[in-house]
Amino acid sequence: MLSLVKSISFMGPEIAINVGKPTCQIIEWDGLNHSWKQHGPEDNTGCPSKFLIMCLNSIQNALQQDVAFSNQWGRPFFANEWGLAFRNCYTNGKDVLEIDGDDSNVEQIAWITSAAADTISMKEAEGISFDGPFLLYLVPSQEKAYKVRQVCKPLKSVGIHTVSLHSGAAIDHQIQRLKSCEPEFIVSTPKRLLALLSLKAVDISEVSLLVIEGLEAPFKGTYFDAIKSIWQFISGNPQTIVFCDDVNSSSISVHAKSAGISCK
Repeated sequence: MLSLVKSISFMGPEIAINVGKPTCQIIEWDGLNHSWKQHGPEDNTGCPSKFLIMCLNSIQNALQQDVAFSNQWGRPFFANEWGLAFRNCYTNGKDVLEIDGDDSNVEQIAWITSAAADTISMKEAEGISFDGPFLLYLVPSQEKAYKVRQVCKPLKSVGIHTVSLHSGAAIDHQIQRLKSCEPEFIVSTPKRLLALLSLKAVDISEVSLLVIEGLEAPFKGTYFDAIKSIWQFISGNPQTIVFCDDVNSSSISVHAKSAGISCK
């Protein structure tokens, strides 16, 4: 497990692994001993805000009208166990590492985006504004970008605008969309985002929340290289949520060393 964490060098120093499951772990980087250590469960941060629940309900209600998503859920999104555990970790400032698969489900997307919208709402109420996108959501394909975008669309009613960037649309159109919309959320494939960054068409330097899907071991190849390149355009230390496949940790450590990826 720790080899997996070490290979994803942009996570930490406090990480929640397998949120909402009996196997959940909270690990913390011990700078004094230069090692990771496990600590107890997170402090409960209380109930979700009314605004967050409203966002979740808006998303669920909209998706139930969409034939591609309808009739998939028997419970309200706000009662989702993963979401409640995720919010607790998110509010406590922890990064999140999901290793049960490299693909998020609709409920997870809804909780991530609603929590981000809730943070934006609270910060704006305090007089704090954001110069660029708050959330950057990296996905491996145009199809997944579409799915995430559909989940985000209902949040437009609360002032959250989302732009989806991928090779399925003309890059000139996407540049115009970025200029006219000034989105709070960007959903993108790494390749298209790098192209737009090279044209200085988008600024992600102040991103506060980074979601990465589609990571697979061994952590090398064009997809992982593109993510590492994108990281260089982010100036701060955003909270990070990573979805990756369940892999053999011993093999990861070998590949991480060969790729020159280091721990925190």
